[in-house]
Amino acid sequence: MPPRLAEAVCQERKNAMARATVARKFAAPADAVWQYVRWHGVAKLDQYSGDFFEKIEFDGDVEQVGITKTIYPYGGHPILERLEELNVAERSYRYRLLDVGDLPVTDYCGYVRVTPAGPGACHLKIECEFTPVGVTADVWEQTWTEMETRLMDEISRLVENIAPDARAVAA
Repeated sequence: MPPRLAEAVCQERKNAMARATVARKFAAPADAVWQYVRWHGVAKLDQYSGDFFEKIEFDGDVEQVGITKTIYPYGGHPILERLEELNVAERSYRYRLLDVGDLPVTDYCGYVRVTPAGPGACHLKIECEFTPVGVTADVWEQTWTEMETRLMDEISRLVENIAPDARAVAA
């Protein structure tokens, strides 16, 4: 394939992908929020241990590129995620869905980042790129945004409603 044609095909593929982003400021240090959104940290959240999903399983204990986790939704097929990129110092990672289960998307890639906003606050950004299958991008974006907002609400209850001294113990 000629280079210009290959570039056009890649650009077309990029244009076909949709993106959804949620971000929120937390009145808690970045490390307090990071402990719940890091690769293994999500297992501490209710929605991953029986509330929203039935359970979550990790293929290892060490957070490193290539590790996978399987999320089991109630009444649906498992979702398999693989860690693609990890930067612990910057509190960020990228992941990809290798098996989307029953989700109406393909080519799904996610991004999570916690950015300090002074000593006692931070911003949490969660983003995904996806190609919708059988639904519109707007429909999936709404569903995804509701799930991630619920996750952020839970994290807010965990990190913002405890005394500063207890935050250090929780981390």
